[in-house]
Amino acid sequence: MKYPLFLTNEQVKQLEFELLSDDFYINLTRQLLHWTEDVSDHESIITRKNRLINLSRLMTGKPIYRLESDDMGGYEPAEFAWHDSNFFLILRELNIVQFIEYACELIGNGILKMTYVNLMLQEDGASFKFTHPRGGKLSIEVLTIEEIESTPTSGHPNIRLLVNRMDHSLAQEDYASVLHASASIFETMAKDIVRSPAVQNQTLGSFFLKYKQESALPEEVLNYILDIYKSRNTEPLAGHGSTTEPKITREQAIILTEITKAFVRIEYTLQRLTKALL
Repeated sequence: MKYPLFLTNEQVKQLEFELLSDDFYINLTRQLLHWTEDVSDHESIITRKNRLINLSRLMTGKPIYRLESDDMGGYEPAEFAWHDSNFFLILRELNIVQFIEYACELIGNGILKMTYVNLMLQEDGASFKFTHPRGGKLSIEVLTIEEIESTPTSGHPNIRLLVNRMDHSLAQEDYASVLHASASIFETMAKDIVRSPAVQNQTLGSFFLKYKQESALPEEVLNYILDIYKSRNTEPLAGHGSTTEPKITREQAIILTEITKAFVRIEYTLQRLTKALL
């Protein structure tokens, strides 16, 4: 999104690698479904769904869908079918910045309650929350890395936190730690993509074939990710203690840092497109 209304440019940068779970989006979609159906007539239901769908399409730059009634003021069955199917895509196609802007619009218009959304975000381990100071406008508060680390959560590991650790290790010239953080990011991403409780306590190597089946990345990229993960176990001080010096160079660490971020962006962009087409 080129011109966010509720996020600052600095917050957009901070939240680039923020990750919310599928369960979060499913629960929020169900809440919105209840809102659309909290009326007594079918015409009001479809107009509410049309409003939510078009707001989502506005965020992604898609054409607005114009809902037109027939001569009697009703709607054709095909219109109901189209809105029923497209309604469940309203959150799937949004990246994190688009989602936050979308949620702000819904909260500001009374469609969602800010306290409820913030509670869901806290339970999911998110690193931001919505805030509405008395006399001020609705905005976003981004938690610091220290606040994220000190907050107990049942949610998934936050990729934003791991990326920060990788950047910090690079700045400190601790290149073995860069490798360790990169491998941890890939493992966390793979567990999120697979979405199976059975793999949550496993190493990436043990469920890589399953991740390969679920991933949207090309095979050569996936093989590179596996090589990075394996190298963590052999590089001195990257995955275990050692009396020998690490072999990874500054140049290699810089490349690894940027490639890791790029692969995360690409994976989740492709995943959103794939889900939207299902």
